[in-house]
Amino acid sequence: MNVRSLELKLDDVFEVRRDHSLDVLLLTETWHDADSVCINRLRSEGFTVVERARCRSSESAPLAVNHGGVVVTGVSGVRLAAVDTGIQSVTFESVCVRVKSASSSCIVLLIYRPGSVAVSAEFFQELSKTLDKLATMCPALIIAGDLNVRLDRPSDPASSQLTDLLSARGLSCRVHEPTHELGGLLDVVATRDDLPIPTVQVIDVGLSDHHMLCWSMPMDRPAPVYTSSVHRPWRKVNIDELRSAIRTSRLCGTDEELDAELLKLVTDRRTNRRNWRGIYAL
Repeated sequence: MNVRSLELKLDDVFEVRRDHSLDVLLLTETWHDADSVCINRLRSEGFTVVERARCRSSESAPLAVNHGGVVVTGVSGVRLAAVDTGIQSVTFESVCVRVKSASSSCIVLLIYRPGSVAVSAEFFQELSKTLDKLATMCPALIIAGDLNVRLDRPSDPASSQLTDLLSARGLSCRVHEPTHELGGLLDVVATRDDLPIPTVQVIDVGLSDHHMLCWSMPMDRPAPVYTSSVHRPWRKVNIDELRSAIRTSRLCGTDEELDAELLKLVTDRRTNRRNWRGIYAL
């Protein structure tokens, strides 16, 4: 999905992910930096992230005018590993990722080619070199992203050349309806012809002028990851049990430090109740 600012729409993206039970998100036009809050939030929520931020024209340039960036992120249980294609493209932004879930895996090449720039011969040369490099890898290959090539116009030279380029490598586009609110098939999902053909849904989720492309792959779904926590009122805390639990945890220092801290806390329960709850939550 072309999201047009992940920083401003991350909560909406989370909602879309939940509503459609998505395990992996491929996002273009994220308008982010490598240390943006949205990227840190994804990681803090348990998502794995592989990203490429567009370099700003200057340090003072705001993210709002940095119309690029690509992000691949997966839920807990999905493993993502960056794949080096060895190609330094200048006509499009991309990240290549190996997606692993249980015993299955695939390679995903996520691309964003700015629509403000005319399609050039150099674009097709760089894309050809990239696909030739990936052709040597055995897992299933997926090409996805916003290429800004009008594939709904078969007679258009750029559309014809892109279709031929994919076909020569055993790939075909699986999207067959407009992906932009004004019409036009600008966004691509291409997979190998010798593998099961996915059904791609084009869904308007209202986050940008591009629609979301949603499909399934024959991969093992990641096992659910559960996190449990135990809470109890202060009056029911067993100091000896707590001392033993902390002593065997990563939080523990020496026995002397532990005993001193516990003594300090129990000296005045009422005064230290708030501090105690904070430490116990850890």
